Amino acid sequence: MPLRWLFLDLNSYFASVEQQLNPRLRGKPIVVSPADSEYTCAIAISYEAKKFSIKTGTMIAEAREKCPGLIVVNARHDEYVKFHHRVVAEVWNHIPVTTVCSIDEVACQLMGSERTPEYATDFSRRIKLGIRDNVGECMTSSIGVAPTKLLAKIGSDMMKPDGLTILEGRDLPGKLLVLLLTDLPGIGRNMLRRLESANVHDIAALWNL
Repeated sequence: MPLRWLFLDLNSYFASVEQQLNPRLRGKPIVVSPADSEYTCAIAISYEAKKFSIKTGTMIAEAREKCPGLIVVNARHDEYVKFHHRVVAEVWNHIPVTTVCSIDEVACQLMGSERTPEYATDFSRRIKLGIRDNVGECMTSSIGVAPTKLLAKIGSDMMKPDGLTILEGRDLPGKLLVLLLTDLPGIGRNMLRRLESANVHDIAALWNL
């Protein structure tokens, strides 16, 4: 199971763009709201705000109660698209982008010598540094490198913010056993109930299945 994929996930993307555009927001708890209303929900949360247990989907009024000093910023999707294109262009400076998975995620297929852990570690760090230097210092990212795209995506979620996780075949399933089933992409409440009804209660059982 050689390393075949690199998956890059920008951290708290919308909130990070707002902090990059407005230095006064840096280091402060902010959430991005889709509308100017207390009765809509947060669509992005800075890491400073996440410390107050504010999550994506938290109502703005509830978020203010959890964090009295919270700053609410209205979403500016045109700016997020501009930064998206700049990030993708920067990744292309280091490695071809195979798939743009979303506005804040890209996947790159590794070839030849790129599949060694040493090389993958080196150019992953160069990508992260390039984004900071050429796109913005607030634009941190987490990268996962693994034998499959799904495993690489899981790896990108394992160390945030600004993390790098390499999952070699010999590491599996060991490094995954610390995760909850709901930490995996695509497993929400309904899927969790289905898995539990099939006697799958943890990552080890899912892996064996």
